[in-house]
Amino acid sequence: MVRSLALSANQSSGLPLLSSGNLDDAIVPFNVLETRNRDLLKAFAWIFQTDRIVELRRTIGDWFGVEDIYLAPSGECAIAQILSLLPQKEVVMPAWICHQVKTAAKVAGKQIIFVDLGKNSINATSVEYAEAAKPGRVMLLAHLFGVPTDVQAICELARSRDCITIEDAVPAIGGRQGGRPLGTFADFGVFSFEQSKRIPAFRGGFIVANNGKLIERDRLQSFRVTNSTSRMPLAGLAKAILQNLITSPWIYRALTTRLLHLRPAIERALRAPRGWKANGVRSRASDERDRPRELEQLPAPQTPFYTREVHPYQAALALGMIRRLDKIAEKISKLSGIYSATLRDSNIATFLPAGCDTRGLMRFPIAFPGKDRSRILQSAREHGIHLKVLWSEEIGLEGLPNSLWVARNLVLLPLYAALPEKSACRLAQVLVEIDKNTPTS
Repeated sequence: MVRSLALSANQSSGLPLLSSGNLDDAIVPFNVLETRNRDLLKAFAWIFQTDRIVELRRTIGDWFGVEDIYLAPSGECAIAQILSLLPQKEVVMPAWICHQVKTAAKVAGKQIIFVDLGKNSINATSVEYAEAAKPGRVMLLAHLFGVPTDVQAICELARSRDCITIEDAVPAIGGRQGGRPLGTFADFGVFSFEQSKRIPAFRGGFIVANNGKLIERDRLQSFRVTNSTSRMPLAGLAKAILQNLITSPWIYRALTTRLLHLRPAIERALRAPRGWKANGVRSRASDERDRPRELEQLPAPQTPFYTREVHPYQAALALGMIRRLDKIAEKISKLSGIYSATLRDSNIATFLPAGCDTRGLMRFPIAFPGKDRSRILQSAREHGIHLKVLWSEEIGLEGLPNSLWVARNLVLLPLYAALPEKSACRLAQVLVEIDKNTPTS
């Protein structure tokens, strides 16, 4: 790889960048929907076809080799439904995880027990679950951003301790471990069709019941934590069309990047009350880890993620994406390989376990050890590169050093089929140079 440096005349900060390639190649949207406008239009064929809902369930069942498939309003709602039907009172989960998972446990009225992430990992592994795996508990494990955890070892540990397992495979659809699809190891696997995921059908999700003895089929099929109906997702459709427009390469570089600074203010205005995130989540001081406190059950949020069933239009859209998933997964694996190769000889940390399947990755996680993340992000923004940071809040992470470190340092790189390979390479090259020119904090 060429390592010569040159100053770019059009850069505001004077940061030296690699002379090979065009900086514009690195300026890409963080996420582009896998459902393009032609997919959105094609899905309207549901009007003239047989029941898309039945076909979707059958297709998913054939895909995973599992008969018991249940649709749900969202991945979050699916977790809440499973937990509500299980008699166990305590749920063990990673302390650093999507807040919707925590909300689902609270809606089900469960007591939450947090475990730390693994060292140099973004997942909790069987090592972290070992102490908390006590009889009568539910072990909720996750493959964050599609990076597989040691799911087989966790499930074997749970079975030996008389624990139930739920596998949050929402960000890992299409991923495998040992040739077996993620989401089929635990007693229940949960997936999502949410807009930011690999199969974006606006929202919706499904449950893969790998152990049909725990909950009766009819009960799992019919139970909802709140009243729900099916409705054509017109708002989601409009949002998807708009997102496809503003993330097209020319419009993104010429217009969208100039407006991204407004996004935090818009998200704050639309965000649910903070109480949904904080209420009932117990403090995790190290001497309290195994003593969950009583948790008041929260009402289910009255949002489409709980109140809207999968519509036949969404089913048609998801069916089209499932048929293309292998092709998409091949591209994701190529992009992941480019990131890994470009960053290999740098100081930038990556979190992929050796030999893991990268086909199911939703994002590519990295960190800049010893550097101030905010300075890294600012330097990137000065060159039109907007990276993503998630779940930076530190509530509940006391005494959990690995989770705290990840919350303060993780950065996500984009992964989607429309991302050009040269852009992935150029983006990684720019980050290597930013890291070199950022002083140690």
